[in-house]
Amino acid sequence: MYSCEKNAQIIVALLKAHNIRYVVASPGNTNYGIVGSIQEDPYFSVFSAVDERSAAYMACGISETLGEPVVISCTGATASRNYLPALTEAYYRKLPIIAVTSFNGNMNLGQMMPQNLDRTVIQRDVALVSVQIPKVKDAEDASYCNRVVNEALLACRRHGGGPVHINVCCDYEAGGFGVAKLPPQRLIERVSWGDRLPSLEPFERIAVFIGAHRPFDNRTRAALEGFLESRNAVALCDQTSNYHGSHSVLSALAAENTSRWSTKFSSLQPDLIIDIGETSGDYVTTGLLSASGAPVWRVSEDGEVRDRFGNLRKVFEMSESAFFEGLTAETKGATDDYARAWRCRDREVRERIPRGLPFTNRWIASALSGSIPDGSILHLAILNSLRSWNYFPVGDSVSCFCNTGGFGIDGCLSAAVGSAVALPESLVFEVTGDLAFFYDMNCLGNRHLGDNIRILLINNGVGAEFHMPYSPASVMESKVDEFVAAAGHFKRRSSDDGSPAEAWSCAMGLSYRRASTKEELLEVAPWFVAHDGGSKILECMVDVANEELAAAAFGALDEENASRKKLADAAKRVLPAGFVASLKHRIK
Repeated sequence: MYSCEKNAQIIVALLKAHNIRYVVASPGNTNYGIVGSIQEDPYFSVFSAVDERSAAYMACGISETLGEPVVISCTGATASRNYLPALTEAYYRKLPIIAVTSFNGNMNLGQMMPQNLDRTVIQRDVALVSVQIPKVKDAEDASYCNRVVNEALLACRRHGGGPVHINVCCDYEAGGFGVAKLPPQRLIERVSWGDRLPSLEPFERIAVFIGAHRPFDNRTRAALEGFLESRNAVALCDQTSNYHGSHSVLSALAAENTSRWSTKFSSLQPDLIIDIGETSGDYVTTGLLSASGAPVWRVSEDGEVRDRFGNLRKVFEMSESAFFEGLTAETKGATDDYARAWRCRDREVRERIPRGLPFTNRWIASALSGSIPDGSILHLAILNSLRSWNYFPVGDSVSCFCNTGGFGIDGCLSAAVGSAVALPESLVFEVTGDLAFFYDMNCLGNRHLGDNIRILLINNGVGAEFHMPYSPASVMESKVDEFVAAAGHFKRRSSDDGSPAEAWSCAMGLSYRRASTKEELLEVAPWFVAHDGGSKILECMVDVANEELAAAAFGALDEENASRKKLADAAKRVLPAGFVASLKHRIK
């Protein structure tokens, strides 16, 4: 029988899945669930050592003799401190020792509770990876534990190997050993360059999700296009993906209007997700693919465990070109029904965008996206600007960037200035809201800035993101403005008054125009995108209430989605705000 402690079950099951069988156990209460489970399972070869210092050195001897990873298990108090000499030895000799240290929980640290030492920070040269394993109270805890235990066990063999640390909170209340069978666990595997690539035989509908990505070099683009063609796969992209091939779909609009409960969902569900690129601001496509439950293969030269969709199965530590070249079939896979389903769904939803959208970031994006000159660089500020421009394609030769790595309000304008000074012959466009603009406006005084920057300032006088129907803060309604949405700063005035943005931009040598209606925007647009006249700023005075209306409209272009939204609005009126916010978080 196995321990009733769920985190112990996960650890024992994954040790078996990763073919790790040798264990040196030291006595203790907090680790009895793990040790008791292992000693009853004939798969494991278990040795006992009372002295943890000796136990760790024994593990080094077993590992170097057999060339296998070895687990060492101890309890709380100073037990783990005695592992340090041998773990240091293992670190410098690249011996795969897995130190599983058990304790009563980080909540007791510093509270004068007996036998509670701080293991949250360890010396750099005693473990390649150190992870914390909490008690498992729900499926979310279980998924987290599965991922980080996989990560640690993969690390002990990676790049020549070395020691890793798993710090486990015991759960005395779980009971003894009443579990007859270990629960199935997701195994994450790493495939390195030179290893044999797995077969794509079981997978017909393949989606390549491209997060934020530098513009593709010729080899990688050709490899990706060859793969997509050979497998009839689809590339799901946003603006920052910087991929515009024939099998690509700007997927945000279709994804936002296809919930997991939609009758259209099944046609968009993949059998396999291939994940490339970095952090994406396309929340809706990420959420839809996560809901599909499809296995995920992550391809990145860093080889790290990055579980964007919650179902990572393989990590390919290699270049994207090597991966796609290695898996490109000589004949087509399946039919092109899957890629066509995404294209058709995008077209179907796109045709429903109302012509009467109010003057908002979304409408401005629809009006200007096709006018960005070829070869330009487009920078988007986070959240509402990025989201609005993700609905509308730009030219294939336009490179697009956004600070999605840290995903903060700061630096979006400075990043665009960086592109402008790096490529003075290219036009560089920046789309930003008012809070982000004024946060970073000092960069317009940089003496290296030339005549090639174009700033599109969407000024609604508030952090519009917190008014959006999908924001948890929207339950505050009008009260959100005072502090959460930071309304009223920077003296936003009517279209007839002067603007702080105008004063600052003109003082820094930029040409300035303003638009407060659709007609004014269309009139001034040719001036804004022209490759002459020096650096320019176009300030669009919009109303946050219209931004809310436009956001709601874009999420209800499909009748099923509209019905779901009506149900959500009804629930919002009758249920407590905290419950609605929690529900939003869980089902998004």
